[in-house]
Amino acid sequence: MARAPRIEYPGALYHVITRGNQRQKTFIDDRDRGKYLDLLRALRKAYGFRLYAYVLMANHVHLLVEAGRIPLSRVMQRLGSSYTQYFNRRHRLGGHLFQGRYKAILCDKDSYLLELMRYLHLNPVRVKAVEDPGKYRWSSYRAYLGKPVEGDLVDVAAVLGHFGRSRGEARERYRRFVLDGIREGHRAEYYEAAEGRILGDTEFVEEVKEKSGEKKRSKLKLRPQAFLERACKVLGKRPEEVVGAAKERGRVRLRQILCYVGRTYTDLQVNALASALKVDPTCVSRCVAVVEERLGKDKDLRAEIRRLAENIKYQA
Repeated sequence: MARAPRIEYPGALYHVITRGNQRQKTFIDDRDRGKYLDLLRALRKAYGFRLYAYVLMANHVHLLVEAGRIPLSRVMQRLGSSYTQYFNRRHRLGGHLFQGRYKAILCDKDSYLLELMRYLHLNPVRVKAVEDPGKYRWSSYRAYLGKPVEGDLVDVAAVLGHFGRSRGEARERYRRFVLDGIREGHRAEYYEAAEGRILGDTEFVEEVKEKSGEKKRSKLKLRPQAFLERACKVLGKRPEEVVGAAKERGRVRLRQILCYVGRTYTDLQVNALASALKVDPTCVSRCVAVVEERLGKDKDLRAEIRRLAENIKYQA
């Protein structure tokens, strides 16, 4: 059975879990863990999402992320591929580091934010890595206690605001809140979400589907060549003017737009787009990333993408 598509929209809260392929370790030492957080920090700065919590374990990672303008899927794709390249290069390995696609459960923020914060921060205690979660270095819990952490990464103010007006009072109350749950074991309900992807009641499930537009629209289904031909008609270009590797600025921009629209508004996968455009699949991913970074500040680019996305469906 095909997996249901992820629901993504700005402001959505996700519990993200990534696991090592075949349970292999994803971090060999502290240098690896530090690199992962460095990459996460850079993406947070570039893409503008909020990170409330993280826990790095030996063979898996938990993140509690509030999406920004850039879809979570793009963030996780960049994070996973960048870290895998670093890990394989450093340890002289090859192949997949992570197990399939990451798991992202969209959560009702009002109902689950604080409970998930506690659950994630107690993960090292549940696996007996430490007895006191404050002793675990590779968790965001220490940031909430005001202790030294690996850089400015999590949005502590938004969470501590629930626990008190003064920072000292809020930290102490949060500490007690987390420790009150220390005897709790695995919470299966946090993973057994509706449709395997939404944590919340029926009303919340229907609300997020409506907000994301899932009920109203689906990605356009097109063969790669049909997409290329339709896009070229909208752009007023011949296919030979846009396919193939080239460094001329105008052609590079067109290629970036085609890659972004193809991946965002149609069901075309990276390899299919790469084949149609006669470029390497990594080129497609880079083009999409470049557009995502420029969308917020380039209104002409936004207009071009909107015009192409709206018109490809009407081209014969």
